[in-house]
Amino acid sequence: MRPDPTSPAQWTAALLIGAAAILLLYNTLPVAFAYPRAGTTALVLFALFAVPFAAMRRRLAGHLALPATALALGLVWGATVAVMTSLFGSRALHGLLATAGGAAWAERWAPVLAAPLVEEVVKAAGVVLVVAIFWGRLHGVLDGIVLGAFCGVGFQIVEGYAFAMSSTVVNRAGDAVAPVVAVFLVRGVLAGLWSHAIFTAIAGAGIAYAATRRTRRAAWVAAGSVAGVIVLHAVWNSPLLRDGLGLGSLGVLGGIMLKGLPAVLIVWWLVRWARRTEAPVAVGPHA
Repeated sequence: MRPDPTSPAQWTAALLIGAAAILLLYNTLPVAFAYPRAGTTALVLFALFAVPFAAMRRRLAGHLALPATALALGLVWGATVAVMTSLFGSRALHGLLATAGGAAWAERWAPVLAAPLVEEVVKAAGVVLVVAIFWGRLHGVLDGIVLGAFCGVGFQIVEGYAFAMSSTVVNRAGDAVAPVVAVFLVRGVLAGLWSHAIFTAIAGAGIAYAATRRTRRAAWVAAGSVAGVIVLHAVWNSPLLRDGLGLGSLGVLGGIMLKGLPAVLIVWWLVRWARRTEAPVAVGPHA
């Protein structure tokens, strides 16, 4: 990507990412300096989210045309603009829900209604912006899947880090790693596979489909993919099966899998479909 002063997409990305990065650092650096060992541990553990998707990119390299800079830009968007917009946007929607249905109702249902709507729309906007910046480099749906996954990974790393550091502060255990590890086991090991990266990969597939087909039907596919991941995310955040139907730990684990596995299977099917229908990139993978 070459800097282009005449590109509205590049200016939009630079301004939004710059502003969001300042807000992010303002909100995270004081705690990071106060708890350096916990913060470093959290960052390292949640950065592991990127490993399987980097491996996926390597495995699909022959079918991908977007360069590494596009994926890096998507990851940075997810880690900055998507996180900070979702933080303030979800709070705003929470307030609206509290006004409409009462504080108790909003406390229960805001994670189901507000968070998925704001988070998935902003992450999808990042995918659209990166596609606009690298217009002409997009080869097909697989590019969109990987780009969406990287955007979601950026969000997932920072969100997980924030939850871990919040747990460290609340536990009042000093600069300890135990609260960080506990949060990682829940949000990483149990919930990480079917979370933001998977959701945005589905939205990315629809956006890439529309960008490469450029038909009205393809545009509806893109809109449907974003709406679909909002629903999947809402189901994931819902109280549904949270108690495991009273069957203990195995029931809770089964409930997690039943709510999260559909999104994973959709991405698996999309990758298989795209590999069958899209020709390999003639010039090979870009660095």
